Amino acid sequence: MSLKTPRAWLVAALCVAGCPDTAEPVGQGTATTGEDGSDEGTMGPSTGAPTTGSTGSLTVATSTTAPGDETTTGSVDTGSGGPLVCPTHIRTERIASLVNVSYGWTGQGHGADPVDGMVVSYALTDCDDECRRCRFEGPVANAEGTPNDPRRCLNDWPNACESDADCGDGGTAGACQVMWQPPVQRTTTWTAAYAAPLNEAQQRQFGTESTFGAQGVVNLATGDLDFEVLNTRVTVGPGFAETCVDDTTPDDGAKDGTCADSGDPCDVATISSNGALSFDCSWTPNPIDFALPASGLTSGGVLWQMGDDRPNCTFPGAESLNCWCGVCSNDPAAPCQSDTDCPGGTCGNAGEEGDPIITLPSVCAPGEACTWDPETVSGTCLNSGGGASPCFPIDGSWSVSGDTSVQDEFFTSTVALLSCLPQVDPDRLIILDPVNDISLDEAFGFPGPIVQVVPLKITPEFR
Repeated sequence: MSLKTPRAWLVAALCVAGCPDTAEPVGQGTATTGEDGSDEGTMGPSTGAPTTGSTGSLTVATSTTAPGDETTTGSVDTGSGGPLVCPTHIRTERIASLVNVSYGWTGQGHGADPVDGMVVSYALTDCDDECRRCRFEGPVANAEGTPNDPRRCLNDWPNACESDADCGDGGTAGACQVMWQPPVQRTTTWTAAYAAPLNEAQQRQFGTESTFGAQGVVNLATGDLDFEVLNTRVTVGPGFAETCVDDTTPDDGAKDGTCADSGDPCDVATISSNGALSFDCSWTPNPIDFALPASGLTSGGVLWQMGDDRPNCTFPGAESLNCWCGVCSNDPAAPCQSDTDCPGGTCGNAGEEGDPIITLPSVCAPGEACTWDPETVSGTCLNSGGGASPCFPIDGSWSVSGDTSVQDEFFTSTVALLSCLPQVDPDRLIILDPVNDISLDEAFGFPGPIVQVVPLKITPEFR
């Protein structure tokens, strides 16, 4: 069937037979108000409504041809008065040169640099009568014919898969995953990431009956996007991930390149600072795999302010300081910013009372400020060792914001997140520095803030 995106998406305002003469106005994002009267919290609705920054409108396509017919184009037919046929999927491509991903208070997880162009698709459901606001969930398989299918077997990389049954070991649940990108080299380790399905506890946490690792609402008329659930898992391994060399034409589906070490045929999926990356080349086995669950990645914005309602830090001698994040006393897996996030409990210490997981606002030396740049959403400061370290602000307020822009045949949505992550290894199963007994949580600074600013090119699809 035809998957061509219709020009009707670009034409005029959202009107077919029976629509009002005046198109629905673009709304403004709203900010919640803190106790001191300052704006704090999520700016912009969580239901896909338009937010500040929208720069146009998309016409919702209509068709009187049944979905699945080869002639389905979604073109406007104002004379038929027939029902709207909404897109069934959205195709997203990350604009990685503008991505900012930083997490944890130690600075070790700041400035991650995802690569460009990875195609990830989501299914659309529950669209409104005008095909404006729809729910999305995924990731799901890309449209047929998309080069470099990102579905791979985690336990048998780089074998391609369509389901867990394709991955051996009796079809272990979760073995086949949609990867955000091929493995990327980070000095002496490599890293990759994917949106893992939700388990029952996470479904309760996020208040959803769906198991998809990414869920939310998109406004197809304004480009506004709201990830209510984004259950990212990060895979980190020692050693090296192969690059793909001598590929004639990257991302064409033809494996005429060669994996640098194994010699296997490969097609370059994207170019990174570490070389040409491919889903066809292997990584060093025995990786560490941990979750970074989050909600609230949105094209609106978020404002944080330090105050006495924030949890106290646990670093010895700094217990009088307030930290951005803690965990709930009655649910150590639940990150929090204040007691209101912990019904029946309090927001504070992570770990045992006598052996807490250390928290601080940032890694800055005592008395040193974090020089914060709101344009780049990044900061630096002098650490206790006398060197420069990435940092989050220590006090005051800071924010992240998104944006949308409607272009020909697609729209761009910059989604932003400022949230708290929990401990990801509360049982200290992953010790990154055995000599000093430093666990993954202590190395990266969990519980702690996570910042994401991710521009996406989004194309509606009819399948």
